[in-house]
Amino acid sequence: MSSNKLEQAAIAARNALLPTNTYNSADDGNNYSATHTRALSDQETPVAGKGTGIFLDTYNGGGSVDINGATNAVGSGRIQNVAKNEFDGDNQYVHPDTSGNEGQFTFG
Repeated sequence: MSSNKLEQAAIAARNALLPTNTYNSADDGNNYSATHTRALSDQETPVAGKGTGIFLDTYNGGGSVDINGATNAVGSGRIQNVAKNEFDGDNQYVHPDTSGNEGQFTFG
């Protein structure tokens, strides 16, 4: 039992302010996994989800900001970045010619 009225009021206020924990581990929706909506890149939680639920599927994953970009960052996001990429089948990355470099280790 509390010792004074101030302590009684504080305990009552604290009990009213503390939220009730409604977590229920028996409910499948509360158990986080690779197929939980907060882990998947889906329409239910488009910003939070990153994966597709398919092992190592990095092409289709990502949240809506990853894919479409942030509204305050023009040109960000996978779609805009791919559209600006200058390299494709006809214009590929090439290894620079390092034959003129002297004093560096070479594989032979």
